[in-house]
Amino acid sequence: MVYRQEEARTKVLNVTMEVVVPDRAISVTGDVSLSDFAYKQILELLLSGRLQAGAVLQERKLAEMLSISRTPVREALGRLEAESLVSRRHGRMLVVADVSVESYVNLLDMRRILEVEAAARATGRLSADTAQAVMKAIDDLVHVSEITAAHHWAVDEMVHGTIAEAAGNPLVVATIRDLRRRTHLFNTSRIPHRLLSGASEHMDLLNAVAGSDPELSRRLMGEHLDHVRDAIIDFILGRRRS
Repeated sequence: MVYRQEEARTKVLNVTMEVVVPDRAISVTGDVSLSDFAYKQILELLLSGRLQAGAVLQERKLAEMLSISRTPVREALGRLEAESLVSRRHGRMLVVADVSVESYVNLLDMRRILEVEAAARATGRLSADTAQAVMKAIDDLVHVSEITAAHHWAVDEMVHGTIAEAAGNPLVVATIRDLRRRTHLFNTSRIPHRLLSGASEHMDLLNAVAGSDPELSRRLMGEHLDHVRDAIIDFILGRRRS
């Protein structure tokens, strides 16, 4: 099945949205599943602002718009709900969540508050063997020929999760994991320039946490998250301008 460039205008309840399928033909075979296709198209509408916060999402109309069945649309919406990009109103109706720059700044600010302190508390509690194992995973990541989003996320989660767990508070670990999940969509496929710099920052951070200077760990975690925040803001604003 091949989807070629087209423009369509459709209305979901009272919300009108422009849908632009990418310029090149997309073959829904091999690595591109119908579910992935639906996810990417709906996500593009959210990030570009063409679907505004509060817009109602109906499986049938989205399926008609994308010329696919409802099942992959349902799967795509499930992924978006898990990433807190859509939410349920009155327990059933799916609506677009707030994907504004301000909402992500607030999420990342909360991450910064928690993770900076977690890094300081974890300092001296992280064994050299554990730090080396995580750093090996980082090194392996940057040297593979083709990095997948899943691989990048797994290593990123290993870095931040290991530090959070070493801080010793399970509630903080759970909260950090939830906040990170909400910004999960900003992976190397959307901000690829952050891969090598992010890996270097992770290495420095792990070395600091495995050391004995909590203030250094606090500073490096803060700087790392500031860089992540800036990259996400640049990406969102770039999508809105395009």
